[in-house]
Amino acid sequence: MTLHAQNTPRRPRVLILGPGPKSPGGMWSMVDTALHSPLRDRYDMARISTHREGPAALRVAVAARAGALLLARLIARRPDLLWIHMSARGSVQRKALLMAIARPFRVPVIVHSHGSQFGDYYRDTTKPRRAVVRWVLRNADLVIALGPSWDARIQEMTPCTVAQVLNPVAVPATIDHDAKEPGLIVCTGRLGDRKGSATLVRAFALVAQRFPAARLILAGDGDAEPVRELARELAVEHRVELPGWVSSTDVTRLLGRASAFALPSRNEGLPIAMLEAMAHGVPCIVTPVGGIPDVVTNGHDALLVPPDDPTSLAAALTTILADESQAREMGDAGRRMVQSRCSTQIIAERLADCFDQVLADNRSDA
Repeated sequence: MTLHAQNTPRRPRVLILGPGPKSPGGMWSMVDTALHSPLRDRYDMARISTHREGPAALRVAVAARAGALLLARLIARRPDLLWIHMSARGSVQRKALLMAIARPFRVPVIVHSHGSQFGDYYRDTTKPRRAVVRWVLRNADLVIALGPSWDARIQEMTPCTVAQVLNPVAVPATIDHDAKEPGLIVCTGRLGDRKGSATLVRAFALVAQRFPAARLILAGDGDAEPVRELARELAVEHRVELPGWVSSTDVTRLLGRASAFALPSRNEGLPIAMLEAMAHGVPCIVTPVGGIPDVVTNGHDALLVPPDDPTSLAAALTTILADESQAREMGDAGRRMVQSRCSTQIIAERLADCFDQVLADNRSDA
């Protein structure tokens, strides 16, 4: 389907409920990509921020404001579709309340599930909260899952209508292989145990013994001090950079310089950081968790290593850094995968199919 504006009296109004630009992470990145994709030409898209990082009082205030804004929009300018972005824990509770507010207005709802810890949350939380998760999933007209693995996990929670849509990523028209800096290993995204930051630093300490020019840049928000302390303990602090959160423009520049990308996560949804690196032709070393095995093939367009295994990660990094030809082939294969399956245009078309189907079903039921 081609995303051209139709000759209709007005474009369907799609109201997005999810994090705002001050909530770093893959979910906002996906929303922002959608807002700047061909979807905006076909649909009248607006957004209400439902969450912001900060103290509990601030989070409650943002959620309450979101509820008030949603109610006002439902009364004054009723949207044709609600597109709700959800992760786990508090995000589920907030989105359940917003769905309850919208329910009397009979607006169709698409719930877009992002949470890397969604399955763990459902398994470990209380029975009442599991019931809330099931209510959200069953009462959505459509649930979007980040690939086959997440589709299966959601169906285990409760039967519901699911569409599989991968995360979108902008693919540069060209890449400059000559701009790559030999030995530069990059990781982008939030620091912490879930992302395997300590595992990566330990692996880098092993790699650094063989490659005197190797450097590691971990760019992202989160608690950097334990990572910095570990680098000092392993005597590689002068070769490990922790610049904190960086802008999308800076991420693009960083990936343009990188010789390897590593993300040894313990669990994931479908990491946009990995897809961005692949789009820039950077060979990736990642773990077979979440939706990652749904999109990459070990040894072809990425290398897969077990979580919490610095030795295996170091061996994979050594493979990439020691063989420039193999690294380039793998980076090119990853770029082709993203172009064919995760480019902004392709995912926009897939989302438009989902929107149109839900809107058509809702009209037929009216």
